[in-house]
Amino acid sequence: MPRTIPRYVLPPSKIRVPRWLAVISGIAGSVLGVATNLYSAEFRNAISSTGHAFTATVISIVIAAVGASTVTLLTYYWLVKRQQHQNEILPGQIPITADVLRLVDDEQDSVVGRRLHFLEAKRSSEELVIFLHGLGLDANDFRSYMAESKYHCIALTLFGFNVSEATDDHYKPISLQTHVQLLAFFLSTLRQLYPHKRLTLVGFSLGADAFLLLPQFAPKTTRELQISRVLLLDPNISRSTTTLSARVAAVQPATPLTELLKILEGADNIPEFRILCEYLHKITSKNFAQVQRHARDVVAIWDAESPDRFLDRLGQLTAAVREVDVVVSFDYERYFNAIGRGAVARGLRLGGLESSRQGHFDLITAQSLRERLSGLPQAR
Repeated sequence: MPRTIPRYVLPPSKIRVPRWLAVISGIAGSVLGVATNLYSAEFRNAISSTGHAFTATVISIVIAAVGASTVTLLTYYWLVKRQQHQNEILPGQIPITADVLRLVDDEQDSVVGRRLHFLEAKRSSEELVIFLHGLGLDANDFRSYMAESKYHCIALTLFGFNVSEATDDHYKPISLQTHVQLLAFFLSTLRQLYPHKRLTLVGFSLGADAFLLLPQFAPKTTRELQISRVLLLDPNISRSTTTLSARVAAVQPATPLTELLKILEGADNIPEFRILCEYLHKITSKNFAQVQRHARDVVAIWDAESPDRFLDRLGQLTAAVREVDVVVSFDYERYFNAIGRGAVARGLRLGGLESSRQGHFDLITAQSLRERLSGLPQAR
């Protein structure tokens, strides 16, 4: 799999050498000190007996001491470099080959020859955690958690949602169905690369919707992936939860500022206003036509006021994977009871259903993700 050459490494201030490195270095230094004391008398005798000329015994002692010091330094250097590597987040890409045509149904969407971009924090963990962002966002939204996580983490940026693709005519808007089928292609490629790792999928907002839609648009691939766990953070429940997507979808190219300002007017307080400003700044730096197409398709697919469509798709997902957890933010709290009752009535096998005290965008902070992924097996 081709990988990009540039590497992102956390600044030195973020790289902390653990205490156990100092312990190992101290032990190595102590061993060297003991060795020196043991041979010190022999060393002095050898020098005095030869009149400052180095004998074979002296040379062997010097070589042993230098060798021990070198091993200590090299060990410490290797351990430090290993710790730094654990904190690296590397950009990568997967080429979209003709093989994807077995999954992509829409003849109007041209995707072959392009690439899917991702960020990876590769670690010696049996858990592979894959993140998917919300509308108009990208893999960077999970960077803070990935930097500190003990798990092997990969965050995907959806087709055409990179800033570098904003003005690239090769990345024209594609349907939501094709986005989900490209996601299936991406997951299938990772499964081939890491066949023995347990897959945990974490989707936020429309990223959670995409995971929900996997059994509908790529049923065979979804079953073959053998997914261990899916964590859905604020998925859309009904038409009522697509308010932000509907506003983005309604932006008119002729008067974009008017519509975007209306989105800001929907803020209930200063913190929410600030979050919306940051969000709009981010999505307007992308291919806005791509963002709008995505938003319109989402609004169209969640076309009912009841949570029945959501529960139907949730049932399909629970049948295809081992465990599904749903977290509803404080913003979606009014839908929680309906989801809970509906899940029980349908006999859905959920790993967990949580009504969080956090806001929508708070669900993807490092602390929030750390708490919800803490139950995964630890890295070796």
